[in-house]
Amino acid sequence: MRSLPTSPVSGGRQLPLRVRLTLWMLAIFLLVQLSIAFVFQLYQSRAIDEFYGQRLIARVDGLVGEVSPLLPGVTDEQVAALAEKQRAGGAGGTCDIDILDRSGGVVASSHATPARIKLESVRRAFATGSSVSSRLPDSSGAVRAAARSVRLPDGDEFLVVLTVDDSDASQVQYITARLILASIPIGILPIILSAYLIAGLAVRPLADIRELAQRLSPESIDQFIDSASAAQEVAAVRKELELARQRIEAGFATQERFMSNVSHELKTPIAVVLTEMQTLSQEGVPRPVKEFLRSTHEELEKLGRTVDNFLLLTRVRHGKGQIPALEHCYLRDILLDSYAGCMAMAALHSVRLNLRVPEGEEMDAAVMGNCDLLRIIFDNLIRNAIRFSPSGSIVEILASVHGANIEVVVQDSGPGIPAEALPRVFDRFAQAKDEERRGRGHGLGLEIALGIAELHGGNITVRNREQGGCEFTVTLPKNELRPPPRPDSGVSALPATSVGEVTGNNGHGPDHGRL
Repeated sequence: MRSLPTSPVSGGRQLPLRVRLTLWMLAIFLLVQLSIAFVFQLYQSRAIDEFYGQRLIARVDGLVGEVSPLLPGVTDEQVAALAEKQRAGGAGGTCDIDILDRSGGVVASSHATPARIKLESVRRAFATGSSVSSRLPDSSGAVRAAARSVRLPDGDEFLVVLTVDDSDASQVQYITARLILASIPIGILPIILSAYLIAGLAVRPLADIRELAQRLSPESIDQFIDSASAAQEVAAVRKELELARQRIEAGFATQERFMSNVSHELKTPIAVVLTEMQTLSQEGVPRPVKEFLRSTHEELEKLGRTVDNFLLLTRVRHGKGQIPALEHCYLRDILLDSYAGCMAMAALHSVRLNLRVPEGEEMDAAVMGNCDLLRIIFDNLIRNAIRFSPSGSIVEILASVHGANIEVVVQDSGPGIPAEALPRVFDRFAQAKDEERRGRGHGLGLEIALGIAELHGGNITVRNREQGGCEFTVTLPKNELRPPPRPDSGVSALPATSVGEVTGNNGHGPDHGRL
């Protein structure tokens, strides 16, 4: 069968899509936040630098008015007095004054080491006649200097340089940077929550689609997929799923019609041939011919049973939930009928049947359904257990009532079911390889049994027993209504706890096939 194309998938296990989307959005949000923080930090740093620079320029402008009368013969002592006046005025920290000539030489200074103001700043101050400000490196920390040129009436020009401690500006910038950095981890939690919610909204359509896909099954293939109340993205997928469901439903219907028609067409010739063979006289017929007729008769009977199984399977699987001839079915009577009907097969395989049915108040436990169909469940399971039980072993049939459910357990001592075959044990034509080679059965019995159980609101489970063998458990809903009077039954005279021991020896060993 041609397989559908699939995209390559990496061998490693991936995180859920919602988690991956959350991490991607978190990374993007963090990148954006870091970029904004970087730009904001640059802006704040420049704004702080301009603010403190303007303040210093205002101070040096005021200092020019005091220095101008002292030029050109200003002395270091006069400049030092002016610097002390600046410090006393509340400047605090470093506060030095330097007077420079046009060439940059020191005319007078309030300290031993004149300010190392940049030469281009000196030139700009002389060229524009306005105040300039810049930050200067210092061994004890950052300092800030402002300069302004002074032109005397005789044409000489001097430069007044005021140098102050820049620790306040540095402290403000440091605090601002710390606040910006602190805001990044604080904003991570809201970002994660927002990203997780947004990712949830993004993957919600996928969850809706998964829910739709989970609803599709052979049993629900005839149910319409409603797409009225769905998001636009999901509505399109719902529509495509509905169209696919209709195509699959049409395919199923065509297949089942074909099986039903073929089965009906085969029943008539098989019945005719069987009837003619039964009326055919075998007197004086050679032994090989008799063996041929016997073998042909057996194969035709097997083919007839297969055709009946196909028809029954079609009726059960596609009965639209309708149980034919609904009635009150006593579990005890059904099991006793099935027990009696399987005794001959048990004798053929040298297997004993051990049946235990409810006693006391639970003796009349019943199921509302079709008794003939319910008996088919246990016939198939018990005969299946007999076929795969070794000679001389016991098949246990244990019935009990648990609350609102009735449970029937069928246990055998055979080889069990291979682990790889357990998930498909109820599939159509599912058989173990040994059983296929022997050509016994057609793999329909267990699917028919499960279909009947589901039709009655029940289920069948299977497991391998630790001590060997296989165990099938049938669960059916108990009818809680008051049962009608029990009808007389030919097998109901058996004891409440009936242990059938059917022995015989036909040389058959254990059968290792299954299904």
